[in-house]
Amino acid sequence: MDINDLRKALSEGIVLFEFIKKDGTLRHVRGTTNKDLVPTDNMPKGKRKPAQQALYERQVVTFYDIDAKGWRSMRIDTIWTYKRSMRLV
Repeated sequence: MDINDLRKALSEGIVLFEFIKKDGTLRHVRGTTNKDLVPTDNMPKGKRKPAQQALYERQVVTFYDIDAKGWRSMRIDTIWTYKRSMRLV
């Protein structure tokens, strides 16, 4: 899996993906990081510290969950599949 491709897809629009949750169940998600698709009141409020950011870049993908209406993160090694969505919302 190309994690940079996933991050690019998230920044461009909505991505449908599946990942394994900590409890072992498979979770289906519609997510994005595209600022035009995230409600203004749900935009990130701050920035991570440099050491924390480096860890996230290596191990974690953060995204806005379209259906749950909130920010979520998942470890890169738990991603099962993903594909770009043709629908915006």
